[in-house]
Amino acid sequence: MSHAQVSLQRQWINLQPEDTLTLHRAAGHLLQLDGTPTAAAPQHPVRVWLTEEGMPEDVFLQPGDSYRICGAGRVVLTVWSGGGVRLRLAASEPQATPHQPGANRSRSIQSASACATA
Repeated sequence: MSHAQVSLQRQWINLQPEDTLTLHRAAGHLLQLDGTPTAAAPQHPVRVWLTEEGMPEDVFLQPGDSYRICGAGRVVLTVWSGGGVRLRLAASEPQATPHQPGANRSRSIQSASACATA
């Protein structure tokens, strides 16, 4: 099966339960989840499962959290539980620093990992 390439420029992206978003070459970008409650509150808290290629652990984010993407590999986000969520991918800044556990209110069910340094 061939893959289509889609380009979309939007301030905020709305994801629904079980939606998956894959990013490539997004090192240094800041992923932000909107913390504004939706009109229909979900029965379960909203969680976004984030897997970053080359990182030893996955990260689980909730509305209001943010995460700085460390590497240039593939990043996969899935709305894992709860309702939909709005997210924004902010362009990297020249003075951007790697994600540090707790620095951007990131949460992980196990623990958030700092970017690996070579």
